[in-house]
Amino acid sequence: MKNPKFIVLEGGEGAGKSTLIKTIKEKMGDSVLITREPGGSPYAEAIRELALKNPLAKNASAETMLCLMFAARFDHVRNTVIPALEKGITVISDRFDASSFAYQIHAQENSGIRELFWHLREAVPRLPDCYIYADVDVKEGLRRVHSRNSTTDEGNHFDGRELAFHERLRTGYKEFLEKVPHKILDANKSAKEVAEDLVKILNEI
Repeated sequence: MKNPKFIVLEGGEGAGKSTLIKTIKEKMGDSVLITREPGGSPYAEAIRELALKNPLAKNASAETMLCLMFAARFDHVRNTVIPALEKGITVISDRFDASSFAYQIHAQENSGIRELFWHLREAVPRLPDCYIYADVDVKEGLRRVHSRNSTTDEGNHFDGRELAFHERLRTGYKEFLEKVPHKILDANKSAKEVAEDLVKILNEI
């Protein structure tokens, strides 16, 4: 591509991001690079393990966790995102800094690290050209999550949080999106309709 883009796909629990990523792979194949956060590069994946699965992580401060996420992000951008863009390949990341803002600052109510977040973001060597936010009604999203988990035994520790947590999460995303280029994807529709809308948005971008 002559003008490759750096695009981020974001969404709360039950928004159907995993299905949308599969749609992108099916429709766009090797013409795009699909990556993820936290992770996306060898060292960033190691930081992901440290931040999410190490037993000591549960007692880490909000500042520590935020800095770990940005440490992984710096490595991811320098070693995966930028090299792909320089080769003319569009990059689509499953989550990026919008998740840090929505989960750590809003949903987990750590407003004291808001200023730290924006300072760290300013140092990221390449920021996204556009965020696509899969927006789903909180109750509908949780219904989907519970339905999925009952048949697959999958899930994460965020799935069991109270309704208010997920409401704060959605509010956090919307506050962040006011400050960046973005598109809203109505994820309340059927999976087929949402996938079709996503493809249209990607083509527009």
